[in-house]
Amino acid sequence: MKVSFVFFTDPPRPFSSSVAQLAAVVRAAGHEASALEVGREERIVDAARRLEAEAADVVAISSMTRDWPGAAGLLRELESDAFVVVGGYHATMAPRDVAVSPRVDAICIGEGERPLAALLDRLATGTLDASLPGLWLRADAGFADAPPAADPEPVIDALPRWDYEIFGDVRELLGRGINTFGPHVDGYLPVRASRGCPFTCAYCSAPRWGKVLGLSDARMKNVRDVSALCEELADLRDRYAPEGFEFWDEHFPIPLAWLEAFARAYPRRVGLPFKVEMHPNAATRPRLELLAEAGCVLFHCGVEAGDEALRRDVLDRRSSDARLDQLFADCRELGLPTSASLMTMLPTETRAQAHSTVSLLRKLRPGSIIWSTYQPLPGTVLGEAAVEAWPGPARETFDDYDDLVSRTPADMTELERGETFHELATLQNELVTAAGQAPPRPLDRPTGKRAPSEGLLALLDLGAVRVRSARLDPSGLILELAADSFEPREIVLAPLEEGARHYRRAQHLGLSYRGKDAPRALLDCLDAMALRLASATFTELCAAL
Repeated sequence: MKVSFVFFTDPPRPFSSSVAQLAAVVRAAGHEASALEVGREERIVDAARRLEAEAADVVAISSMTRDWPGAAGLLRELESDAFVVVGGYHATMAPRDVAVSPRVDAICIGEGERPLAALLDRLATGTLDASLPGLWLRADAGFADAPPAADPEPVIDALPRWDYEIFGDVRELLGRGINTFGPHVDGYLPVRASRGCPFTCAYCSAPRWGKVLGLSDARMKNVRDVSALCEELADLRDRYAPEGFEFWDEHFPIPLAWLEAFARAYPRRVGLPFKVEMHPNAATRPRLELLAEAGCVLFHCGVEAGDEALRRDVLDRRSSDARLDQLFADCRELGLPTSASLMTMLPTETRAQAHSTVSLLRKLRPGSIIWSTYQPLPGTVLGEAAVEAWPGPARETFDDYDDLVSRTPADMTELERGETFHELATLQNELVTAAGQAPPRPLDRPTGKRAPSEGLLALLDLGAVRVRSARLDPSGLILELAADSFEPREIVLAPLEEGARHYRRAQHLGLSYRGKDAPRALLDCLDAMALRLASATFTELCAAL
């Protein structure tokens, strides 16, 4: 069967971690999968025609709350006999709101890996019934029964690896940038080390999601094995050559034993820079030291609001100003660049409280910020208190729907709202300007040892001498050579630099061997390579790798 996944982005970013995971499950089960990115400014009818052209047997929609009006509008326009299943946060937290759409055939409650695989198996064999864990199926009378319990949370290490290639050429995507954190678009690849969050912020869906899945205590329940994680990251590094990794965990793992193991293994087995997100109260000095030791180059945390009482009493975000001061001071001492997220138009927030957010951020001095306008969410403490009904289907475009009516709006006039947005935008622009231009992506990123590519072998043309492996490290391109006339030895090909010592020099390259001396046959090989690579550049060698 063919499954077409629909996901929504704003701003455009051709990647969804949910789709990457579910597409891997679909393909592992022997089915076909495709992904359709939809922007919030796109005309709904145009997106419907694009989706129809996929000719899918199953349409799977992953939707956040803000995306559901557009998704409902898309389904209203869809002219297709495809089976429609909807999942994600909104479907789990407000399943009856999703059930209003007459085009929805099934609603996934909680994580969807096993429910989707089971659904496809039943559809393929014509044995679909109402007995699937985690799937609320439309009956003849509609969604009349109560929503079912979620499928138990799967062990994350038992799931297939994310399918990045469903979104296209991964190296091309990295060139365009699919990262979230930091002042620049960069070539960091999203990955995940865990699922779940141990905190209970009043505005966030994660606590309710954890309860739906049976994660009832305040500890991480689903953290990847360090060895398996590093093995996967090393494979991703070698396959796609990312600039680094950006962990999209709801909250990066915090057990000290896990972080200590990660700090030992990651630099040795992976060795690329990475970014993480963590709650300020979890970001103790020992944890930050381990992150810095492992190679973290950006630490992101939520500040959310500058008024301490608003953070504590409204958001249930119990990070004092003193704790935030200490956190950002620790990061500066450790050389860890920082990023912070915040919200505005919070329930009961005044103009003075919004201004205090900017004042606090200027004091904390993060390297970049991410700010958003607060929206109530179903299943959250604040959302349940604020919203009686969620907006209906969108009209012409995906962002064309009625405003959400909140019983607990911000306490600001339209003029004060405009002043707040202007103040935050000014701060954000100042930080981006201070960060300067994005540094160029290095071509000589470390890689693990690998078999030489056909392109590299053709470029070297070594005849009887065999290239057993190739890898990049800070000293250059390392080749392990072997022949009948000498034992395996490593040689180094590096960019030619003033003052550097090499055994042989080409126009752009220096050639050296490792060890105190070398057999004559190896030296003859280096002499021949210097002639053969007379005008080759290090960039060409890296591209062939």
